[in-house]
Amino acid sequence: MQIIILLAGAALVYWLQDLLYRRFWNRGLSVLIRFQDKPVLEGETAVLTEVIENRKILPLSYLNVKFKISRNLIFENMENTSTSDWNYKNDIFSVLFHQRITRVLSFHCERRGFYTVDQADLISANLLMTGTLVHTLPQNTHFYVYPRYIDISALDVPYRKMIGSQTSRRFLYEDPFEFRGLRDYVRTDPMNSINWKASARTGKLTVNVHDSTTSQEAIVFLNLEDETVWKYEQLHETAIRIASALCYRLLKDSIPTRILCNGEDVITGQPSVLPVGNGLRQVNAINEILARIDLSRPVVPCIGQVRALSAEKIASNPLFIMISNCMRDDLQDAFTSLVAANGSGLWIAPLHRDMELHVAETDSMEVVRWEVDHYEK
Repeated sequence: MQIIILLAGAALVYWLQDLLYRRFWNRGLSVLIRFQDKPVLEGETAVLTEVIENRKILPLSYLNVKFKISRNLIFENMENTSTSDWNYKNDIFSVLFHQRITRVLSFHCERRGFYTVDQADLISANLLMTGTLVHTLPQNTHFYVYPRYIDISALDVPYRKMIGSQTSRRFLYEDPFEFRGLRDYVRTDPMNSINWKASARTGKLTVNVHDSTTSQEAIVFLNLEDETVWKYEQLHETAIRIASALCYRLLKDSIPTRILCNGEDVITGQPSVLPVGNGLRQVNAINEILARIDLSRPVVPCIGQVRALSAEKIASNPLFIMISNCMRDDLQDAFTSLVAANGSGLWIAPLHRDMELHVAETDSMEVVRWEVDHYEK
């Protein structure tokens, strides 16, 4: 009789704890997966943080947290990680009542991109580790890996020839970034033009004299088309890196810059186009839009973008830059006509050593061959 009572009591305890866990195991349980806020460049290291919090008196002796992440992000410690088309992270925790666990995971960024974690799957069990309890929590975290820095010093000569400093004293308004010298203060000078250090040194009020700088807009075409059925992803990645570095150089020289790319944006599903802008905000915006280009998706014809721009009213004789290994005759004709009618131009062609450059220079457009090694990553 006692054995029967003990067995009945054990069965009741098992049933009660199982019922308790099935109803309340995920009550007050939260999992937050968060990328770091600061973007990085290709080849750099970043961190991902997991925060598990159990805000109830019911402990979880076993909690399995699963999520998937791009295989282009390689964890430094690949334990509990399986790789196929994604990296599948599978971490196991033991969470006591009213406990928070924080785990920081370092990873290496193999390629540029826009990376997200959309959900986390939670798997647990009751106190006696029988049965399976499953719950899915949505996540909302994203992370930018910008194109890797590339040295564009090989473009110095055509760059300086195309834009230079273009200093001119014919304009009414002075550029505060172009310093020319000092002169004595007169009553009509604003107080913010006084050079106080020079005034203290000379014993009389002295003001700064600035030059004017003619300002041009730069319009960068990033063409990711291929001339044949062969896909030159390596050349396109190099073209993206050149675009990033060149736009940074232009914006650093205070030249307003816009970019027109025919690659598809993974967020909008549209061609990656950014209006003209200036300053650090534009640098970040350009790198973000370049990071979001998906080379596996179809591109729109670049010639359509060139012709659409030709129909616009373009002011201030802009600088046109084409970055393209595709050198079809119709594209060359359209771009050459655009440059000749409105400003000056530069064509940068990323090519392998065994590929022929057949873009013709004109009086208003220079052509630069950018050689890419077949083994370059």
